[in-house]
Amino acid sequence: MVLTVTAAATSMLLVSYAGVAGVVAHRFTRAQRKAPCLLQAREVQLPARDGRATVAAAYLSVAQPRGAVVFVHGKDACRGDELKGNTADLAARFNEAGLAVLMIDLRGHGGSSRARLTYGQRERFDVLGAVDWLLAQGHARIGVLGASMGAASTLMAAADEPAIRCVVADSAFCDFGQMIERQFRKLSRLPAIVLPAALAIGRALTGVALQSVRPLDAAARLAGRPCLMIHSAGDRFVPAADAERLAAAAGGELWITDTDGHIGSYRALPAAYTERVLGFFARHLA
Repeated sequence: MVLTVTAAATSMLLVSYAGVAGVVAHRFTRAQRKAPCLLQAREVQLPARDGRATVAAAYLSVAQPRGAVVFVHGKDACRGDELKGNTADLAARFNEAGLAVLMIDLRGHGGSSRARLTYGQRERFDVLGAVDWLLAQGHARIGVLGASMGAASTLMAAADEPAIRCVVADSAFCDFGQMIERQFRKLSRLPAIVLPAALAIGRALTGVALQSVRPLDAAARLAGRPCLMIHSAGDRFVPAADAERLAAAAGGELWITDTDGHIGSYRALPAAYTERVLGFFARHLA
């Protein structure tokens, strides 16, 4: 009788554990879809390179382009909202400097195909699809500006595609496994014992071992290519130390701004940010 009760209680605990882990996995692999900002731009639908998503984009052209830059947003954002603020002004400044801009919605976001989040592992194919589209338009000099998950996607895309000549990665993480371990209790308000099961269920939902997503490895493959890592000193979600490690791995530039919050640099320092980032792309895409 005692054994039967114990077995039943154990079964109930296991079912509860799996249920809670399943809810957590569902939440951290689902994007909050946000309507894209209205832009004075050509609306584009383009295929991701892996053929598993259609990517919605906005293309801001110039008459005689010196190059083109892809803007890539982070989790739960969309085109025009890449830097936690309307980036239409930033895109307009790029156009004035002779740079075309292609703003994309990553899969699962904005107007793009439905998809689970993989924190850059599959989203990199959306960036690569944008590069393919720009190459087809005749652009030979292409750079990418990515923020947070978009920065992770950018680094991994650039490691796969030499046509991406230069990269700006704002608020990128080095290692998703380390990041989720740091933030799990804060985000879920659950004990860390739930995380392994949540990751296992996340893999079943996405087909990706999320704990193995490491933009740091991609950065190491970019040595010799111009890279600029930007980070807020007061970022409590992804520490600025991640940007330092990424810049060291890529042999790139590092700009730690005296600002707070995740993706906080452009919002707090729009003029300085525009000057630094536009100057970087103008220099390396000329």
